[in-house]
Amino acid sequence: MRAPYVPDGEGVEIALVGLPYDFQSGRGSARMGPAQIREMSGLIRQLSYDLVAPFELCRVADVGNAVLNPMDPRKSIDLATDFVADLAGKGAAVVSAGGDHGVTYSAIKGLVGDRGPIGLVHFDAHPDTYDDPFGGYIHHGNTIRASIEAGLVDPARTISVGIHGTRFIATDRDWHRDHGLSLLTVDDVAALGVDGTVAEIRRVVGDGPTYISFDIDAMDTAYAVGTGAPEPGGLTMREALGILRGMHGLDIIGGDVMEVAPPFDPSGHTALCAANIMFEILCGTALAYARKRDER
Repeated sequence: MRAPYVPDGEGVEIALVGLPYDFQSGRGSARMGPAQIREMSGLIRQLSYDLVAPFELCRVADVGNAVLNPMDPRKSIDLATDFVADLAGKGAAVVSAGGDHGVTYSAIKGLVGDRGPIGLVHFDAHPDTYDDPFGGYIHHGNTIRASIEAGLVDPARTISVGIHGTRFIATDRDWHRDHGLSLLTVDDVAALGVDGTVAEIRRVVGDGPTYISFDIDAMDTAYAVGTGAPEPGGLTMREALGILRGMHGLDIIGGDVMEVAPPFDPSGHTALCAANIMFEILCGTALAYARKRDER
């Protein structure tokens, strides 16, 4: 987004970071996402559609990528967590580009630390609350469940938005129901419209600190074919951006955009959509950060 590069994060209020890791599941390649998102984000201008000016509201900087270990998934989870935690310890909110959706666990853990549990708005084609067959292994299919089981996220203040596509098992949404999470399928979003969807999100997360995690496969493949698990029939860009703008005023403490896989979309179209989604998350974060800073 043409933000200044401040690799040590000193004096930064909102840090834009890359978490370039994927757990070698599905089609992979999401580790390349941050580079392509950065490239396409050069097209982002200074003001949002509804005239939010995040670079005027807060000191925003690109702090670079976390250095991860491609040979050791568990070590990479810790390295990414420490990278984000260091920025949070310096007073920064963090908006991340991924990377595999499993890295969201690290982004939340590093940002929240012992301040949890927080609320979560989770955009995705899939529930991401699947069982863990590997024992203590965070991956893109269980990152929401792992965050809740670790006490980082409050299930009563969590909502998944845009769920659609083919399913592994008929009970794949039961964990949401059994643990008090809310869920809106893409059909629910269509029936409620943008305003109704925003109202439901606001009802669920309330006034407390809230994180936004956006798996790009929540989008229809017309907008996001460059991802590891593309699912036709998803959200439109107009819906996604409208919902994110409707969340302005919530206590948004940070967020991420995950699962852009450049080899499957060399044109950069998916990354362009991701960059715009990331910018809207930045706008919501900047509004909340500036409001709390100015009230102190």
